[in-house]
Amino acid sequence: MTAPPRPGGPPPLRVVVVTGAPGAGKTEVGRRLVRRYRGPAALIDTDTAADVYPWRADERQYALIDRNLRALLASYREWGAEVVVVSGVMLPGRTLDRFADLLADPDLEWVFYGLRAGPGQLAARIRGDHKMQEADGRLAWGHLDAEVPDVPGVRLVDTDRLTLDGVVDAIAAREAADLAPRAVAPATPDAPAAPAPATPDAPAAPAPAHRVTAAEAAAVCRAALAGAGFPARTAAATADDLVAAELAGRPSHGLLRVPEYLAEAAAGRLAPAARPRVRRTGPTTSLLLGADAPGAEVRRRLVAELSRAADLGPVVVGLRGAGHLGRLAPLGREVAERGLVLLGFVNFRGAGARVAPAGGTAGVWATNPVLLACPAPPGPPLVVDMSTSAAAEGAVRSALLAGRPVPPDLLTGPDGRPVTDPALLYTEPPLAALRPLGGAAEHKGHALAALVEVLAGAVAGAGHAARPRGAGNGGLFAAFPVDALGRSAAAVGRDAARLEAHLRTVPTAPGRPAARLPGRAPTVAAGTPDAFPVPAALWAELTALADRPQYRPAEPTRRTPT
Repeated sequence: MTAPPRPGGPPPLRVVVVTGAPGAGKTEVGRRLVRRYRGPAALIDTDTAADVYPWRADERQYALIDRNLRALLASYREWGAEVVVVSGVMLPGRTLDRFADLLADPDLEWVFYGLRAGPGQLAARIRGDHKMQEADGRLAWGHLDAEVPDVPGVRLVDTDRLTLDGVVDAIAAREAADLAPRAVAPATPDAPAAPAPATPDAPAAPAPAHRVTAAEAAAVCRAALAGAGFPARTAAATADDLVAAELAGRPSHGLLRVPEYLAEAAAGRLAPAARPRVRRTGPTTSLLLGADAPGAEVRRRLVAELSRAADLGPVVVGLRGAGHLGRLAPLGREVAERGLVLLGFVNFRGAGARVAPAGGTAGVWATNPVLLACPAPPGPPLVVDMSTSAAAEGAVRSALLAGRPVPPDLLTGPDGRPVTDPALLYTEPPLAALRPLGGAAEHKGHALAALVEVLAGAVAGAGHAARPRGAGNGGLFAAFPVDALGRSAAAVGRDAARLEAHLRTVPTAPGRPAARLPGRAPTVAAGTPDAFPVPAALWAELTALADRPQYRPAEPTRRTPT
């Protein structure tokens, strides 16, 4: 269904249709695929184009989809789109027949990708995906999977054992082969083929890496963030945080977050230029309303609020609706350097449910980190920044990007057995969940995660697993002067030094580093390289985003603080 080239005229608008039965993953694949195109691109989701209640598969509904899809397509053509991705059930003998005139339009170039999946996968995905259409009604249309190959010229993609990103990689690679060089960001710059299916016994091969300097990485991150509407100060602060995480050996909170932040901005769930505001609830208590602002901006305001404890005594701050805060350790250090003890509890407002409860096999919590910080002069503050899961979710994603398996004690499969393939955490539905912190005593990590959910979600009102408020960070923080109980900061520091010396007397197992106080980094050798490896596919994506100044976020869907 490709229109012939027209000499002397503009190229036809490419319409990329992602079709399949309900539950095949069309909606999310379309959302991710449209961000791979490096020229102006738009998305039409037929579910959204006719998101009405009650939803009925009848002639009126099909007519509504027809009218709305045509109107959107015309609007995007006028706007200047070079590619329009259409996700929806578009099959011969059904809705597709209504567009015979458009299929023959020489100004349109149609390409069809058909997503296939087995009945079990379709049913599981439908049960976990809430839409206007009732789940039972959508399940009744599973037989449409057999009709997908009937689409003329369709390119079939078997999604049963691929992650969502794997499906997108497969389509993006085919699109990159069809279009001009550098028109699409494929899976990797040199090997655009889709990754091998994820299985517990056959993890992916290690991915190639590209070594970059800190300055180079920061410049690319700043450019990519600025192109998405981040103000210069926020883009620079965010880039510095991400590079610092890489240099600290924490890629889980490093460069891999840039595409995530841009995707959130494009979807309207992150407001790059927003500014948090404070609502006073008492002389020394307040709520920080994040307004979906980037984490770096929220953290700056948090420090200012918590620092009031230096003059007022103990201060408590609740946080609602912030963008991803990133590593919490820098926040702890900054507050502790002002002579304050800090206790912090952060959740994801009920979203990001990838951590199983004790004994469970499916995610219910986010990683729900705990932050503790204490001044200990003349040395640096003592800081604990830890998730209440066996690992940060970003650590699993980092392993996936690097093509490495994860240790067997991090992820549990649906049968309760350990799995080592990081891709299984990201299938739809997930075929793995993070285990709680604690190993054999995982009930302790579960208890911590649950209490963090209560403190941040219920006490601070940010939203929790049983009553989600959308993706983003919520939190509860308390700060007080280190000398509030009558002991000077110097005395606390002297005791910390005694503890540090005491730890050095403890024998260590062969090959293990000496024990140290949290936040006290080991001695770094002089001349340590100011560079680090980045998965080649991630670096290619970042440089493409940095070269794309026309990329702009959608208007946020919710700007009112909650």
